Amino acid sequence: MTGKAKYAVVTAVAAVIVAALFFTYTLWNSSGILTMIPRPEESQPYVLTETKEGSYPKALSALLTDGVYALLKDGTPRNALLTAASAAKEAALLVVDGGAGMTEVYASFRFTPSDTAALKKGLLPDILKGAFKEASVRAGGEKGVFVIESGGLSSPVYYTVKGKNVVMAAELSVLRRMEEASKKSSANLGGKKWNQEKSWPAHIEISDGGAITANAEHKFPITVEAAWRSLDPKSPSDPAGEIRWALVNLGKPVEAYLSSTLKARKWDTADCIIPEPLLLSMGIDLPPLGGDPKDWPFPLSSLGEIAENLDMKDDQIREILSGQTVFSLGGQNRILWFSLPGFLVEFSGRSALMNELVDSFWKNLFFGAEPKPIPGFTFGGTTNVPFSVIGAGRDGIAVLGLTTPQSINAKNRLGKFLKDDESVVGWMLADLPRIGGALSEMTKMSSFLGEESAEDAEPYDDGDSGYGEEEPLAEPLQPELSLSPFDQGITDSFGNVLKRLGRVLIVWEKPLSGRINWYKTAAK
Repeated sequence: MTGKAKYAVVTAVAAVIVAALFFTYTLWNSSGILTMIPRPEESQPYVLTETKEGSYPKALSALLTDGVYALLKDGTPRNALLTAASAAKEAALLVVDGGAGMTEVYASFRFTPSDTAALKKGLLPDILKGAFKEASVRAGGEKGVFVIESGGLSSPVYYTVKGKNVVMAAELSVLRRMEEASKKSSANLGGKKWNQEKSWPAHIEISDGGAITANAEHKFPITVEAAWRSLDPKSPSDPAGEIRWALVNLGKPVEAYLSSTLKARKWDTADCIIPEPLLLSMGIDLPPLGGDPKDWPFPLSSLGEIAENLDMKDDQIREILSGQTVFSLGGQNRILWFSLPGFLVEFSGRSALMNELVDSFWKNLFFGAEPKPIPGFTFGGTTNVPFSVIGAGRDGIAVLGLTTPQSINAKNRLGKFLKDDESVVGWMLADLPRIGGALSEMTKMSSFLGEESAEDAEPYDDGDSGYGEEEPLAEPLQPELSLSPFDQGITDSFGNVLKRLGRVLIVWEKPLSGRINWYKTAAK
């Protein structure tokens, strides 16, 4: 090859590289939908989504917008931005907790060319008239900025068109920040790469901003990245969609610790007792536990206290809680005139230890009551005191809880969701509509008991005992019964959100990742 030919080849290759770099640069700095989204601070809790048409997460949106204390209530401009996202062909949203009750939304959308052209002229296309009802558009006083005013919104929404992107915000200052961030790659998310299922139509990143580890010696934000897609279920038992999730950016020491501590193991799906009807069931394979049970994190510390009340030794408590454990809300129990969901815990371990656990359960908590045998169990049983109590076991499992024996006689259900040979760290199955209904019922009962207690109070008691106490003494054996920490309005509001959702299965496949399946129908 002659010198001129070599020179021509080198020049051509260099030209291709320069063109590719230029294309990538322009993609990041002008046309990329995430280029308009500013990079959040690590100390700020946030939710970032990037979705294509038909894949917007309406369930997440409902949690943010519906309810008495929703962050982005209906009738606010930030709520309208979420509605606009569901109408866009592509959408990037960043929802940031700014502290002091302030939540900010940064929105970058892509619409059809004709809709984008209309917006550039200050005209509202039909596709956005659902988000902005009875709206008008006017110039915003700055070049290229428009203001959407709607009778249904408490304040206007600002937007501008940058190439293919329509940038929207609830404050003009936020819109300016987005424009400034787009000019500097280090200030925006244009170079962000999704690691989970890159070809899927929807991605999300959720960070707690370090809230969970705020009181720990080593503080760091916990961030989850996920991708999802819809499926075409052939039957009600088939999932309607799937999510792949992973914990990211935890730092090598934390990731190494989790990987060495948590291990995926096979679950005996035939021996996992799930009550009927099911609200929530969660199984986890815990590593060997050390130290004083009182120093364990919640809820393990509570289980440790219960075990101590059963007169179990610390080494026995550690052995019982190490290994596969299943917590369940479901089944039925009846207190007074109310039918409430039951509670069940299933432990696994040595047969002798499980037998001792059940014996201690009856001896120390129910004063030696003689339980009636339950079919399918070889020791322990059930009784009414006056609500239904179960403390029974067989082979290497023990089941303790408050539910009727009929609730645990259902056919195995875990095998419908986990394969017999599948190894996982843990799993959770939740019927969200049923949980929503149960929340409301529990609050009604708590309110009823509170009224009954007030009626039973001394009619002439003015609260002064005459002995100088500022507060009345509590009944030693009658703690205050509160089945819900919320008032009826708040619980009903949150319950209504859950009722519109479906059933979900969360599988913790590996120490740092897993999957979620969701179903359109409630659990059968």
